[in-house]
Amino acid sequence: MSLFNVCSWWSAQCSDPGEEYDVASLLCARFGLETQEKDYIIVGSQTGQLSIYYPHNRGYDATDLLLETQMEAPIIGLYAGKFSGNVRNENANQLGVLLPNAIVIYNVVAIGGLAEHGAQLRLQVQAEHKFQRVSFGLCQGHFGQVKGREFFCVVHLDGTLTFFEQDGISYECRFPGHRALPAPVAYCERTDSFFRFSATWDLQCFSYQDLSHSLVTKSSYQPTWSQGVGEGIVDMRVVQVRENCSYIMILGERNFISLDDNGKFNFMLKLDYAPKCFTSFVVGYYWEPGARLISAIISDSSKLHLYEEANIIWAAQWPNQSPAPVAIQRSNVQNLAGGIVTLGARGQLEVGYLGAEPFQFQVQPLNVEELSFAQAHKELQKLEDEIKEAVDVRDMDALNQQAADQVRLSFTIEQEANDDLDTLLLDVPADVAVKELPSAKGLLRCKIKAELAELQLVFQTPNGVRCSQDTLSFVNVSAGTSKEFKLDFYIAELLHIHSTKVEVVASFLSTRGIPRVIQQSANLPLSMFYRICQPQKAAGIKLTYSITSRHVSPKLATFFGEFLEEKSDTHALGLQLLCPGLEKQSEVITVVAAKNSNRFRIQSDYVETFAMILERIVERTLQLDSSAGLIKMDKKKPKRGVLNRCVERLMAAPFLPAQPILHRVDVHHETQQSIRKQTVQLEELWQQFKTLQRQLQEQSESEPKEALTMQIESNYDQLILEGDKLVEIRRDERKQRCDLNCAVALAKWIIHALNLEERVVNVVSSVLSVPIEDWTELSWEESMAPGIDMLHHFGPLTRSKSSSTHGLLDANAGNRDSFDYSRFRRHFATLFDRIVRLASSPVAVNPEKGKEEPSTEEKLPPTQQVDEIGNMQRMLGEKGLPLAPPKRRANMSSSLEAVEDDEEYDEEDLREDVGYRKEYGATDQKNPNHKKRSEWVNEDFELPTTEELFSDLGIWW
Repeated sequence: MSLFNVCSWWSAQCSDPGEEYDVASLLCARFGLETQEKDYIIVGSQTGQLSIYYPHNRGYDATDLLLETQMEAPIIGLYAGKFSGNVRNENANQLGVLLPNAIVIYNVVAIGGLAEHGAQLRLQVQAEHKFQRVSFGLCQGHFGQVKGREFFCVVHLDGTLTFFEQDGISYECRFPGHRALPAPVAYCERTDSFFRFSATWDLQCFSYQDLSHSLVTKSSYQPTWSQGVGEGIVDMRVVQVRENCSYIMILGERNFISLDDNGKFNFMLKLDYAPKCFTSFVVGYYWEPGARLISAIISDSSKLHLYEEANIIWAAQWPNQSPAPVAIQRSNVQNLAGGIVTLGARGQLEVGYLGAEPFQFQVQPLNVEELSFAQAHKELQKLEDEIKEAVDVRDMDALNQQAADQVRLSFTIEQEANDDLDTLLLDVPADVAVKELPSAKGLLRCKIKAELAELQLVFQTPNGVRCSQDTLSFVNVSAGTSKEFKLDFYIAELLHIHSTKVEVVASFLSTRGIPRVIQQSANLPLSMFYRICQPQKAAGIKLTYSITSRHVSPKLATFFGEFLEEKSDTHALGLQLLCPGLEKQSEVITVVAAKNSNRFRIQSDYVETFAMILERIVERTLQLDSSAGLIKMDKKKPKRGVLNRCVERLMAAPFLPAQPILHRVDVHHETQQSIRKQTVQLEELWQQFKTLQRQLQEQSESEPKEALTMQIESNYDQLILEGDKLVEIRRDERKQRCDLNCAVALAKWIIHALNLEERVVNVVSSVLSVPIEDWTELSWEESMAPGIDMLHHFGPLTRSKSSSTHGLLDANAGNRDSFDYSRFRRHFATLFDRIVRLASSPVAVNPEKGKEEPSTEEKLPPTQQVDEIGNMQRMLGEKGLPLAPPKRRANMSSSLEAVEDDEEYDEEDLREDVGYRKEYGATDQKNPNHKKRSEWVNEDFELPTTEELFSDLGIWW
């Protein structure tokens, strides 16, 4: 506890009383406006308010405020230095104001006052530098140990540094590592190095030479040294204490740390309070032997602590400062040398000094009340209920129902397309507007039953389709509020579209901070994307669907009401795809309904035309059965042997157009490779361009510059040309990604209606997810490879269990660094082939029906057929029929596979058997002389345990 208070000498209230100030909002500096000049106090708020004060005497006076202006954007930081060389007065400093997307350099000009009016200041814009990334802070200094000029670099939120030199010449770089979180960056002039606090709580040192020769996209250099701090930091400063050494002062969350510029710890002082801000300065000149390093730290209780290196020398209470100040600096103002300037979070600006005013501590009187255990129990129960409501997610159905009751959504889309879209108002691109494509209107009704702190509505549309209002946000929504939004859905890009589904996601926060999310979906009309044309008699891809539900009429009008009347008896319907609307080819799809059966045939020459048609047929069938009350959605895990429930309403013929789908995958992969090659080439050209620019700067005025200028211009032209190529490749890649979306969606809708086990359908559908995504360092093929590989080796689609499972795991764990696309493609094609073979098995029927209706056939099928039936029955939980001796590879048959593969095995699957081999074939096929072992059946698509693995390998404990 301190015995004294900090004496207040001057104070003022800034114009913005809100909590809009932080540690970078205070600056004490001189601008060289007069000979006997003292420090100016500059304050900038996060609302853009800039004020400059010049205290004259004790107590605030109206003439102390010399400037007050409003910026166009929030002020991130204030800095003073010789940032420009185009100034007549070499001793004058400029004021740098850091904004979110720009930094503005001002010349401060003094205007003399008239009569009793005081002097004023005026700001003249010297330079303005804009940047694309959002700024976080600024670091200034004599980079490269240049004398007479100060350069500066801007630290962005993504960790990127933007250096500004020589009045506008700038370049960007990035610290090495995968993650670069925004953190304070300090510069040491003695070693020409930058100090940065990494995401791993390490203090790293980088030389200016390494940073200046790096790129944003490539940073292969390493830090000069690194020291682990072990905690987050509040602020960091560099102070030169001696002529041959500088100190790095770090205020951590719990410690006060000092290191020298070589990374050696001077001291680490553990604090028994929570620090808010600090400043460090040298009393005297650093080249003098008697120079002292003083640090001032303010705690969260508004107490000022003064340290001489690691020793505390003074502690004083700052009165009338609640909450504690967020910024502190030492300043020499007029008539007060060594004043302590502090700024509060609400704009309380104060200048004080260390005096002998006693600190009077008064103990607050205790509020002693009788404790009511009943009342306390009720309050505790209420708090427990609130906590349980916020974090208990065991009953998700109840939580979802509660969220749906709080915010009721009604989302509908008209099933009639419109042609009266205002393309100018909605900013539709010219190449799309000229085609005059149809649009659809939607309506969203939202009724709020409970009071909400925040509400956000987001519309998720397929690629190529846009909504007139993508996002809607509301704050402090009162209960009983009803809102209605009219929406327009239109085609904004000429791409192939894989789905007509539009989802609206409502995410909201209750007044107690509990988040909830609900969503609803609706489908766009097919008339937005197709128009009627003449049906085609022949096509390259033909699919067949059978309507097995008695409550769904197998008529075209049932599914395509936008094109046919309800009572229409048309058996053939031709639809031409409107988007992208290629001139050289017309993408037509034909749907034919059989006259004497409940089958549909869908045929076309183009894979991209199927996705939306199949989506309509499958979802409309399930919707009609659901309205009849026949579908009971069971959210529990499907049991073993349960067939796909969709087959009871709709069944697809076992056929997958593998080659057209794989062709789209090949094209997409080739484009990804082209993008990576083009990016590498652009990086090389950019490095050459940067090197030539530096050579031009380093040349003296007497040296000829024509040849170097010509090289720069040629390199620049090549850089622009290659950049345009990359833009064109990325445009093609987006189109090919949409084509691949349609191909993968086609496979999903076919598999969704195949006669397979339901767990097989669920697993394959989860792997083949749409829409596909490509990342900067990972393509869609690379992200899909692990899932396809697992389906290839484990689960019901695996080919063999005879080889050692332990060896398969080792092979997957030791995968090569480079992605093997040929292996991925081979596994992808094998997956489709196995799915078709499994769905083609004649015994893929419900096992319960199989028990009630025993087989009456006495004639035994061929040997291979019997083997397949036995395998399928074991997958469905049935006992196998008596089987004849196998003719080929009986020990290679899988207990979870319906049919056996005829193609050659991969090299990675041909492994030598170690010890005793476990047989996974039919029960009757096993050699009776073998000892009975525990049989592993991969029922839940899980890997075997360690005990089972070692048992298979013949290893005993």
